[in-house]
Amino acid sequence: MDKAAYLERKRSLRENVVSFKREKTCYTCHWIEAHCWCRLIKPFATSTRFVILMHPMEAKKEKAGTGRLCRAGLENSEIIVGVDFTRDVRVDALIRDPGNLCMVLYPGPRSLNISTGDVSPLAAAKEAGRMLVVFLIDGTWQCAKKMMTQSLNIRKLPWISFTASRESIFEIKEQPAPYCLSTLESIHFFLGEADRRGIESLPERPQDNLIEVFKAMIDFMRRCALDPSKSSYRGTKTGYSRREDRKKRDPSSGRNIVLLE
Repeated sequence: MDKAAYLERKRSLRENVVSFKREKTCYTCHWIEAHCWCRLIKPFATSTRFVILMHPMEAKKEKAGTGRLCRAGLENSEIIVGVDFTRDVRVDALIRDPGNLCMVLYPGPRSLNISTGDVSPLAAAKEAGRMLVVFLIDGTWQCAKKMMTQSLNIRKLPWISFTASRESIFEIKEQPAPYCLSTLESIHFFLGEADRRGIESLPERPQDNLIEVFKAMIDFMRRCALDPSKSSYRGTKTGYSRREDRKKRDPSSGRNIVLLE
């Protein structure tokens, strides 16, 4: 091909390129503005500070993640992105602050169950004017385990958990165990139990707005899965497989999502 023919071909290709309008993104909930959830979110204050430690993969690729919805709804919260937080300046500042009582929300045998355990140390700290700071690991359960393993400062913190009264309503995603919940559901359950045990004061249950927004998001994703005009179309009667129809993980597979120490 001579130079003239090559340049003509390049010009023809440029003229026939189909351009697509770039959708604007809401940088609060990280959905495109046309489907932004911020209009439904009602921010509220808590005495507990929630620090969401978000895995980079969750931050960059996961548009259905609930961590950013929590950040938008919780006035006393923040997101820190990373994997190993051992030398993270912000995390260390929170842990070293004598005015904070820092704990990590994570299940395990060493965890204080706020639903049934002795919460008097939490009440005493609150009475003394210290702020309860709860770190949450936001990522897949396998990523969460890796983050806990590598982040020595987070791993050494006291652990706290709760007893959930139901399984996750995020049925379009498979959870590895019945007690595994999304970040949003975990915060919702925690706040309900903290209020019941006197660690929080939320008489009007403003945290229920988080679940309302979550349900709206799930419903939207189901409708997209059933719409043949969308790339997310799945071509099934429900859009997503039913939980009871999915193949269950073999308990003897050796995969353990919870640290045993």
